[in-house]
Amino acid sequence: MKTLKTSLPKVAATVLLAGLSALSMSAFGQAKTMSVKGEVLDMSCYMSKGAKGAGHKMCAEMCLKKGLPAGLLTSSGQVYLLVEDHDKADAYKTAINHAADQVQITGKYANKNGVQALVVEDVKVGG
Repeated sequence: MKTLKTSLPKVAATVLLAGLSALSMSAFGQAKTMSVKGEVLDMSCYMSKGAKGAGHKMCAEMCLKKGLPAGLLTSSGQVYLLVEDHDKADAYKTAINHAADQVQITGKYANKNGVQALVVEDVKVGG
Protein backbone atom coordinates (compact mmCIF):
# COMPACT_ATOMS: atom_id res chain seq x y z
CA MET A 1 0.00 0.00 0.00
CA LYS A 2 2.89 2.35 0.75
CA THR A 3 4.12 2.00 -2.85
CA LEU A 4 0.73 3.01 -4.20
CA LYS A 5 0.57 6.08 -1.95
CA THR A 6 3.99 7.37 -3.03
CA SER A 7 3.67 6.58 -6.74
CA LEU A 8 0.11 7.90 -7.21
CA PRO A 9 1.10 11.60 -6.77
CA LYS A 10 4.02 11.10 -9.16
CA VAL A 11 1.76 9.55 -11.78
CA ALA A 12 -0.82 12.32 -11.37
CA ALA A 13 1.86 15.02 -11.68
CA THR A 14 3.27 13.38 -14.82
CA VAL A 15 -0.18 13.15 -16.43
CA LEU A 16 -0.93 16.77 -15.51
CA LEU A 17 2.37 18.02 -16.97
CA ALA A 18 1.88 16.03 -20.17
CA GLY A 19 -1.64 17.41 -20.59
CA LEU A 20 -0.56 21.01 -19.99
CA SER A 21 2.35 20.63 -22.41
CA ALA A 22 0.06 19.30 -25.12
CA LEU A 23 -2.44 22.08 -24.50
CA SER A 24 0.17 24.83 -24.65
CA MET A 25 1.69 23.45 -27.85
CA SER A 26 -1.67 23.23 -29.58
CA ALA A 27 -3.06 26.55 -28.36
CA PHE A 28 0.02 28.73 -28.42
CA GLY A 29 2.90 26.97 -30.11
CA GLN A 30 1.49 26.28 -33.55
CA ALA A 31 0.60 29.30 -35.65
CA LYS A 32 -1.88 28.89 -38.49
CA THR A 33 -0.37 29.13 -41.98
CA MET A 34 -2.40 31.21 -44.39
CA SER A 35 -2.13 32.93 -47.78
CA VAL A 36 -3.30 36.52 -48.13
CA LYS A 37 -3.52 38.68 -51.26
CA GLY A 38 -3.03 42.42 -51.20
CA GLU A 39 -0.86 45.48 -51.72
CA VAL A 40 2.56 45.73 -50.08
CA LEU A 41 2.56 48.86 -47.91
CA ASP A 42 5.15 50.89 -46.14
CA MET A 43 3.44 51.10 -42.77
CA SER A 44 4.97 54.45 -41.80
CA CYS A 45 3.28 56.41 -44.60
CA TYR A 46 0.12 54.31 -44.52
CA MET A 47 -0.45 54.78 -40.79
CA SER A 48 0.49 58.47 -40.69
CA LYS A 49 -0.98 59.67 -44.01
CA GLY A 50 -3.07 56.85 -45.45
CA ALA A 51 -0.62 56.67 -48.37
CA LYS A 52 -0.97 53.65 -50.66
CA GLY A 53 -1.33 52.66 -54.30
CA ALA A 54 0.68 53.24 -57.45
CA GLY A 55 0.95 56.99 -56.80
CA HIS A 56 2.88 56.26 -53.62
CA LYS A 57 5.14 53.54 -55.07
CA MET A 58 8.40 55.51 -55.22
CA CYS A 59 8.05 56.79 -51.67
CA ALA A 60 7.08 53.33 -50.38
CA GLU A 61 10.13 51.78 -52.08
CA MET A 62 12.43 54.32 -50.39
CA CYS A 63 10.80 53.83 -46.99
CA LEU A 64 11.02 50.04 -47.16
CA LYS A 65 14.65 50.17 -48.33
CA LYS A 66 15.41 52.28 -45.23
CA GLY A 67 14.07 49.43 -43.14
CA LEU A 68 10.74 50.95 -42.14
CA PRO A 69 7.99 48.40 -41.39
CA ALA A 70 6.11 46.68 -44.21
CA GLY A 71 2.48 45.66 -44.32
CA LEU A 72 -0.11 44.07 -46.56
CA LEU A 73 -3.46 45.73 -47.33
CA THR A 74 -6.19 43.36 -48.50
CA SER A 75 -9.12 44.26 -50.76
CA SER A 76 -11.38 44.08 -47.69
CA GLY A 77 -9.30 46.69 -45.86
CA GLN A 78 -7.51 44.33 -43.47
CA VAL A 79 -3.88 45.25 -42.77
CA TYR A 80 -1.23 42.74 -41.74
CA LEU A 81 2.21 43.68 -40.47
CA LEU A 82 4.79 41.70 -42.47
CA VAL A 83 7.47 40.07 -40.36
CA GLU A 84 10.66 38.35 -41.51
CA ASP A 85 11.00 34.62 -40.92
CA HIS A 86 14.64 34.37 -39.86
CA ASP A 87 14.93 30.99 -41.59
CA LYS A 88 13.46 32.35 -44.87
CA ALA A 89 14.73 35.94 -44.99
CA ASP A 90 14.72 36.00 -48.82
CA ALA A 91 10.92 35.76 -48.88
CA TYR A 92 10.58 38.93 -46.79
CA LYS A 93 13.12 40.71 -49.02
CA THR A 94 11.04 39.71 -52.04
CA ALA A 95 7.94 41.19 -50.41
CA ILE A 96 9.54 44.55 -49.62
CA ASN A 97 10.93 44.76 -53.16
CA HIS A 98 7.32 44.92 -54.38
CA ALA A 99 6.13 48.09 -52.66
CA ALA A 100 2.65 49.14 -53.88
CA ASP A 101 2.36 45.94 -55.96
CA GLN A 102 -0.27 43.23 -55.60
CA VAL A 103 1.18 40.03 -54.14
CA GLN A 104 0.11 36.87 -52.38
CA ILE A 105 1.93 36.29 -49.09
CA THR A 106 1.97 32.88 -47.45
CA GLY A 107 3.10 32.65 -43.87
CA LYS A 108 2.26 31.99 -40.26
CA TYR A 109 -0.49 34.20 -38.84
CA ALA A 110 0.18 35.89 -35.51
CA ASN A 111 -2.02 38.17 -33.43
CA LYS A 112 -0.37 39.76 -30.39
CA ASN A 113 -2.23 42.35 -28.33
CA GLY A 114 -4.36 43.44 -31.27
CA VAL A 115 -1.59 43.58 -33.91
CA GLN A 116 -2.07 41.01 -36.65
CA ALA A 117 0.94 39.90 -38.64
CA LEU A 118 2.14 37.41 -41.22
CA VAL A 119 5.56 35.82 -40.79
CA VAL A 120 6.52 35.80 -44.48
CA GLU A 121 7.45 32.38 -45.86
CA ASP A 122 6.58 32.76 -49.56
CA VAL A 123 5.63 35.55 -51.99
CA LYS A 124 3.88 35.32 -55.33
CA VAL A 125 3.89 38.53 -57.33
CA GLY A 126 0.69 39.59 -59.05
CA GLY A 127 -1.37 37.87 -56.36
